[in-house]
Amino acid sequence: MNPSDLTERIMSQARELQNKVSQAASQSAEQMKPFIEQSMNTAGELQKTLAEHASKSATLNQEYTNRALGHLSELMKLGSEAMRANAEQARLMAQDMVDHARRAYESSTAASKDD
Repeated sequence: MNPSDLTERIMSQARELQNKVSQAASQSAEQMKPFIEQSMNTAGELQKTLAEHASKSATLNQEYTNRALGHLSELMKLGSEAMRANAEQARLMAQDMVDHARRAYESSTAASKDD
């Protein structure tokens, strides 16, 4: 896969993650669970893509990639906890997931710009 294809895949997955997490946060607690599951699946796909990117990218981009991977790990942890939480806790966790999705998107964008 050439660098521009990988960059486009990262950007697409990061946008998709951000959209899914935002959808989850806007739903009621019961409606939120499928969106959280979808968000976690998308986060896992983005983690795989970023790991591939990290192995091929310059040292400069690795800092951004590692930052994005950290936000994705936290998002997935929060998602797992939100699936088990009561309604109010799930809403608060979904908002934290939105924040981590945004940060992961920003870091992913920065990591893929210099390729």
